[in-house]
Amino acid sequence: MAANQLVDDEEVMLSMSPLIDCVFLLLIFFLVTTMAKKDTKEVKDLNYPISRSSLEVPPDDQIFAIAIDADAKIYVEGKPSSIGELLDDLKELEQNDPERRIRLDTDADTPFYRLAEVLDALSFRNLSNVGVRTYHEKYD
Repeated sequence: MAANQLVDDEEVMLSMSPLIDCVFLLLIFFLVTTMAKKDTKEVKDLNYPISRSSLEVPPDDQIFAIAIDADAKIYVEGKPSSIGELLDDLKELEQNDPERRIRLDTDADTPFYRLAEVLDALSFRNLSNVGVRTYHEKYD
């Protein structure tokens, strides 16, 4: 009976240090993850350009047209071309008329890599007056 009394008389103690350790680990985890979000900076106070639809911009005969078909073939002013020839044409355009409007016509099934190559070529030649042609019943 003396052994049972000793068990009943003892207080059951719960150690708080493992619980506090878990709370601190969670706190550190949330602090670290929220600090990572602060690395992505947002630019504020930008005056974003207004988008224009094909109805507001009239067709222009002086536009420089580049087309890419579904087979990734490039056409400059309606004539078949290669990336090298396109770069030469863009170099000439950059020297003679850098502000000339450029229209980029692409098929819906044009491979993205070809579109990226053409956009890189335009960027390489510092030609930024580029518009992408879309389908509209009035003009097509």
